[in-house]
Formats: sequence, C-alpha cells, structure tokens
Amino acid sequence: MCMRKYFIYCRKSTEDEDRQIFSIDAQLSELNAIALQSGISVVATFTESKSAKEPGREVFNEMLSRIERGEANAILSWKLDRLARNFDDGGKIIGLLQRGVIQEIRTFEKSYLPTDNVLMIAVELGMANQYVRDLSTNIRRGIREKIRRGIYSSKAPLGYINEPRLRTIEPHPEFFPKIKRVMELFATGQYSLTAIRKELAAVGIVGNLSKKPLPLSSIGNFLRNPFYYGVFLHKGEMHQGIHAPMISKKTFDEIQVALATVGKPRKKRGDKGFLFLNFSTCATCGHCITGERHTKRSGRRYRYYRCSHKNKLPHSDDRSLITEEKFAEEVKRNVALVTISDDWKEKFLAQIELWQNDETQARQRHVDRIKAELAALKTKIDRLNIAFTEGGIELAEFKELKNPLIVQKAVLEQQLTKAEKGEASPIEPLKKLIFEANQAQKWGLENNWLEMKSFLQNVGLNRQIRSQTLTVSFKKHWCSLAKTTVAANQAASESERNSVWWRRRELNPRPKSTCQPRLHAYSGQGFLLCDTVRTQVALPSPHDKISADSARSPPSTMPAVAFLRRSRCPPVNVVALRPRELVLD
Repeated sequence: MCMRKYFIYCRKSTEDEDRQIFSIDAQLSELNAIALQSGISVVATFTESKSAKEPGREVFNEMLSRIERGEANAILSWKLDRLARNFDDGGKIIGLLQRGVIQEIRTFEKSYLPTDNVLMIAVELGMANQYVRDLSTNIRRGIREKIRRGIYSSKAPLGYINEPRLRTIEPHPEFFPKIKRVMELFATGQYSLTAIRKELAAVGIVGNLSKKPLPLSSIGNFLRNPFYYGVFLHKGEMHQGIHAPMISKKTFDEIQVALATVGKPRKKRGDKGFLFLNFSTCATCGHCITGERHTKRSGRRYRYYRCSHKNKLPHSDDRSLITEEKFAEEVKRNVALVTISDDWKEKFLAQIELWQNDETQARQRHVDRIKAELAALKTKIDRLNIAFTEGGIELAEFKELKNPLIVQKAVLEQQLTKAEKGEASPIEPLKKLIFEANQAQKWGLENNWLEMKSFLQNVGLNRQIRSQTLTVSFKKHWCSLAKTTVAANQAASESERNSVWWRRRELNPRPKSTCQPRLHAYSGQGFLLCDTVRTQVALPSPHDKISADSARSPPSTMPAVAFLRRSRCPPVNVVALRPRELVLD
C-alpha cells in the first residue's frame, strides 16, 4: 500500500478579515494536532476565505489540480462542509474519491474512503448545501422583518453605531453631536466641502484605515443620505426609521441646496441655435454639413453652413458658404414639392370614400356569394346522407360522391373565413400620404423649420448641398408626388394645372362612351395616373369642384384604381383600366 500524502485545507465563509478572525487559526491548530497524533505526512496547507455556496474558489481548484497531478492523494479538513457546499464542487470530490485519485478524506470525527457508501457522502454534502440555502432564506426574511419594523439592516452610517445586543442602530456617543454640528454648519451655505473636511478632521473624524481626512466624495455621500433626518432607502423604496434623527428635514433640504450651490457641475455645451445640423451632406465628398457663427464688427451675428472637409480623397472643391436664411428657403422649397393643398385633400378624400364604399360592397357581395355556394353544397351533402341512410345508394357510390363535396366545403369555409376577416385596406397608405402631405403644407406656411426638417428626413434620402442648393432624393411614392407638383407648377394656366392633378380623357373612343377623371393614386410603386372607361355615364366637366355630395354617386360611376403591386380583379362595370406613372421629360 502506497504512502498517503495529505493536503490540509482550511476555509472560513467570509472574506471580511474582522469576522471569523480566529476560524482559520483554530482549524489549523486542530488539524496539525490530528496530523501529529496520527503520524500522517502533510505535503502542503491551503487556507481560503471564501464562501463555498457557489463554485469557483481559486485555492480549492488549485488543490484539486495538484491532487490530479499526483502531488498528494488525501485531504485533511475540519469537516466535510469545509470542502464544498455546492453540488459542483461536491461532485468533483466524490468523483476523485471513487476513482481512487483521492484515497482518503479525513476529518476530526471520521474518515471517508473510496470503498465507503457514496450515498452517505452525497447526503452529507447535500445537507451542507441545504443548510446554506436555508440560511440565506432565513437571513432575507430577517432583513425584511427589520425593514418592516423600521430598523436599518446595513452598517450604521457615520455618527451611528450598530448595537449588537438589541440589533438596532444607536447614536455614536462621541461622534453624533460633532457630525450634527458640522452638518448644521454646512446647511448655512457658508462652507465648502473642503472646509467641512477640515472641520471633520479637526474633531477626529478621519478614515478608519488610512487615518487621513475623508475624501470629498465620501463627505458628499453622507450629506445626501436621508438617514440623518429619520428615513432610509432599501431597494429604492423609502422607509420610516425608528432610529434617532440627527437633523430635521428642513435642515436636510438646506444641505441639498448648499451642495448644489457649492458644487462644481461639469459645464455642458449649450445649444448654439443651429437649425439644420446633422441634416445634410456635401454632394462632393459625402461628409456632413456643419454650422459656424460669424460676428461682425457691428456685433451682428450670422450663421453659415459649409462642408466639414473631413474627407481628403476626394477633396471637396465647393468652398462656398450658405447662410441659414438661404438654407431655410431650400428646405421650404423641397417640402413644397411633396405637399397637397386643402382643396385637393378634400377632393381626394371624397373620392377615396367612394372607393372604400365600393370595396366594402364588393367584399360583402363576395361573402354572400360564398355563403350561397356553401349553403347549396351543404344541401347536396345532406341529400347524399339521407339517400345513403334510406338505402338509395351503395357505400362505394356514397363515398365517391361525398368526398369531393367535403373537400369543396372545406375550401369554401376557408375562403369565407378569409373574406369575412378581410385584408388590410390598400387605400389606407394613400390616405396616410395625403394627410402627411397636407400637414407638410401647413408647416411650410407656419415656417416650422424643425418639423419640416424632420419631415424631409422621413420622406427623403441623400439630402445633399451643392453650390448652395439642397437636393433631396425622395422615396418612391413621394418622388411621384414631387414630379406631379413640378408638372403642375410648369403648367401655363389654371386649367392645365388642374388637369395635371385631376384629368380625364378618351382612352378608347366609341359611341356614347366617356372617361372617368384621372387621379394620382398610390399603387405601392408610386403615384399612378389611372384612367377608367365606362359606358353610357354622364360625367361633370373636368374642372367642376368635387364636393362631398357629388362624391356620393352610385357605384357604377366610380373610377377604378390599382393600389397594389399584385394584380386584382377589376370592379364591376369597368371596361378598361390603364394605370400610367407620370414621368417628366
């Protein structure tokens, strides 16, 4: 039998040197006495001040690594719970013991060998783990009870002491009146934190270990502590304490005012009033447009915007400055390209209301048709069931006739559910666009630069400055609206301008056929100019004002428009549907 070489392992549960101060020394004395008495060979001694509730103890892991390398094959410890109180470390010890890597674990009361019942070792380690869990639960319950009773559960603040017999917090017999006087002095607002530090040092209040004056941060922390006027914070919640308050709430508020007065907050960079920072880029180099202020000899201040010139390759050749007034005009000009006036908003919304009514009626007709087909199908199935029950048809023929009907019934029920639920209305994006474009016009009239800036950031990309001109690449549908606005502005007369926004023309001339008005509508790919031909329909003149009353015309006179990218069935009475995207030459 080989000679057993032992490692002595001692552990205490806390890293605080002031607590359990004699625990390690007591364990070492007892274990050395056991080793001397038994005549065992001790290779090394390991001591550790750390809880074994969680795995990850450095000294313990080092000891197991050295055992696996063969430096020792036995452990001498005061009790088994000194080695482990969690199942991770306990499992390692049991595994090494069963494989014979550890030939013995000796404690003051018994020894554990590889041949012993591992169940008993596991039970002891499990009891150690459960003890820690129960202890944690009991301590938390005790803390909650102390909080409910108004007793501060942590270390007493400066000027108080923890009374060990009653487990309460009492005023410090020496420092309490001194700190009270210092706090009242600071509340007058005539003392700085440095002066308060000198006053505290003069009365003997210094650091416990360094014996030097308290740092200013510590002084500021205890001056902000509400504990001194009778309350305390626990997990962000304020509780009324039963301890003796040092100062009144009024004095505490005066201290907070004095702290704000004598403090030196970091200076923050104020707003310099630039409206269009972080908004556009240089068209040459792609870097951001920055702002700068110029002050004339007369005292007048001007704000300019220019390229930041951060990109050397390619280098920006555009060295011109743009004034804030000119920049604002460019922003307003670009916003005006994607706006809709109140008059056209009302016309478009009146027509959209007709489309929504037509869509609702078409959906209802579709639902009614499916219900009728489903009722007829159910009647057929009932007749087949009755015929089979009365013996009119054979089983094979019954199955052959009924199975296809069941499949059709399932398909119709799915179609009915989908039709009743209804798809998202494709008209809603168009309505949203109309409202946003109309709101943008109001911002332009009000010179609301911040809202117009945000609006262009939402509807446009690649906002670039070149030669004091702002260009915006609008998103698809907004780009079509901008093209339409440009075409309307280039019209020579009011009649031509109205025909750009709302026009009608003959698509396919034939006897007694007319063409409905054309409306710019959002198709998912931009504004579309949609022409619809209907036969034998009397229409108003192209420039008549469309009111809400005239918009409530019968469904047979409503124009059709394609809103989605996917193809859809045309409405009833539509002869031709020709969407065309407006493109400027």
